[in-house]
Amino acid sequence: MLAPPEAFSASYVSSSLNKIRDLAPATFLNHLVVDMEDDEVEHVEHFKYKQDLERKLTVTSIIGLGFTLMGVPFGLSSTLWISLVDGGSVTILYGWIIVGFFSLCVILSLSEIIAKFPTAGGVYHFSAILSSERYSLISSWLTGWFLLIGNWTYAVSILFSGSQFILSIFGLKNVYFKEDILFVLLIYFILLAVVSFINYKFSKYLEHINKVCIFWSVGTVLVVGILLVAFSKKTNSAGHILSHFDNSRSGWPDPIAFMVGMQSSAFTLTGYGMLFSMTDEVKNPEKNMPRGAVSAMAMSIVQGLLFIIPLLTILPALSVLLDQNPEVMPIDLVFKTATESFVVSILLILLLVGTVLFQAIGALTTASRSTYVFARDGGLPFKEFLTAVDSVEESVLPKNALFTSVGVIGFFSLLALLSPSAFNAFMGASVVSLALANGIPILCLMLNKRKKIKGSGFRLKYCGWIINGLSVFWVGLSFFILCMPPVVKDLKWLSMNYASVVLVLLTIVSLVGYKTWGANVFTGPPLDTDYLELHNIEAQSHKVAKNEHFAIDEDDSMNLDGFNDTNDFAGKSQMLPMEDPETEFVRTSHQETEEEEEPPSDLSRINESRSEQTVVEHEETPINIQNEASVSPSTKSLSNRDDDQDQASDAWDDDVQFSDFDEFEEIDDDPQEEGEVLFDVTK
Repeated sequence: MLAPPEAFSASYVSSSLNKIRDLAPATFLNHLVVDMEDDEVEHVEHFKYKQDLERKLTVTSIIGLGFTLMGVPFGLSSTLWISLVDGGSVTILYGWIIVGFFSLCVILSLSEIIAKFPTAGGVYHFSAILSSERYSLISSWLTGWFLLIGNWTYAVSILFSGSQFILSIFGLKNVYFKEDILFVLLIYFILLAVVSFINYKFSKYLEHINKVCIFWSVGTVLVVGILLVAFSKKTNSAGHILSHFDNSRSGWPDPIAFMVGMQSSAFTLTGYGMLFSMTDEVKNPEKNMPRGAVSAMAMSIVQGLLFIIPLLTILPALSVLLDQNPEVMPIDLVFKTATESFVVSILLILLLVGTVLFQAIGALTTASRSTYVFARDGGLPFKEFLTAVDSVEESVLPKNALFTSVGVIGFFSLLALLSPSAFNAFMGASVVSLALANGIPILCLMLNKRKKIKGSGFRLKYCGWIINGLSVFWVGLSFFILCMPPVVKDLKWLSMNYASVVLVLLTIVSLVGYKTWGANVFTGPPLDTDYLELHNIEAQSHKVAKNEHFAIDEDDSMNLDGFNDTNDFAGKSQMLPMEDPETEFVRTSHQETEEEEEPPSDLSRINESRSEQTVVEHEETPINIQNEASVSPSTKSLSNRDDDQDQASDAWDDDVQFSDFDEFEEIDDDPQEEGEVLFDVTK
């Protein structure tokens, strides 16, 4: 009987069905955003750090911490006046959507990197790894200082604005303390003491605190929205919400006013890059960090819309919020005017105060971890002091880094006594520095043509270039937006936005510090080039088995971590060259061998050192193994690590490689393990 035509074979039908299935929208989007290549091996890099902190945080905790750091309800409430001055409803609604979209692009780009390089150094480690060898350390140093200053000053801005918000409550009864700096600092240090005590004594409950934050934050948004709409006697039309734009108070042209008004949303969605400082305390960080960070951002964007829409529905006239009571925060007036009840207004305000506490706890936590990690790499003086960890209440934490962060955060607040303008400029620079810290590694990734994130477990595939490009564009645009004053009408020197000036000064100081001190002590992240996880071995075996190149089973005798160990090979002298200079050292299975002449005794002696052997089906693809001899110093291994993986890596003084064999020679020195063979070794 004739064989069926190939067009009607089972394999052809199966292939056709798969192609039809791939046309489904869900499958197409999955391939477009998630998968890089069907047969690409997922590879996770590791670092030569001692694991001092406990890995106890789950993906739910990361989502909660993301909610904590962004603090959507309070973030939008405390900066509401900026959007009201620069456009009103249109700026608030569409500005949030635009900022949310670009922020999601940034967190997607960073998540793709953290999945390949799960490190607590976060963005400054990414800059070191993704930069070229020449600029690896300096880019890491600058990014690290941007991140650290941003962490410290972000905590200051949360505590300071929270203190003003609490004092603004008294304005509802015509008692004004918000502008009294001494009262503000009093509340500030009370809040700082509370969150410091919680971080120190209740660190073991951090997982539960982050989870509670999710429910508190979501509950706050729902309660505020429901009560505002329920109590308000006046509502705005949909046309007013979607199209009303009032720029009469800012002095900017309408397009510029709209962009400057996005400061409110940008200030709110700015803490996501700080999440990665917790990587050392997360279970399976290569999986949970990307999932948690992206989920937190997506949920925060939705949460913001749920908060904004009811707010715009009952929003009073701008003259009531901005002109009649300048001593009271607009959000307090919104609550009072809409509900016409002091008790209900206080209830809503207390819900927002709760979000302030959660946000301050999270900000201090990440600030202390950033201090600990940056000092570990030599970025701060007193390295031994700042990297010391202690057990407090059955939990391990960097106590000295925590207390140092508390001291710095307390000191920065005292700048408000000297000059309110200087203090505001310093706080504005914090958000800009965090934005730059997020953008530098993404720019380095694009300059590297995205080669170094091959094998990441979180893949953007074809969308990668677009998402990375949008992220870099947003970082540049946000720098412009955040450095502009919200109001230029009747602008005075004291009311200018000096954030850009402060940022330039910080950059200069950082560069001088690097030249005079940092270049000699700062090391950057040390990649563990000899570490190979079991799941990476399994992934490689599945890949090559699928391509019919070779398949690797578990082989305890081939210790990749210590490939130069004398127990495996007693020096290079044992690896005698064969007659064929192309012959190299590989393994194959008994089933694919044919009876050949007995191999030389030198190979037999090598094979006797193996207690267990691996079955390999090999075609024409070389196996690349990297050993300690190929590991360059820390700064060089950071920049060239992934480029070297694309080529055949050298081992044993760069003259022994693994390759394929045209004809297999069987060596059966161990009668208990049939089918295991060892191939020739040459230089």
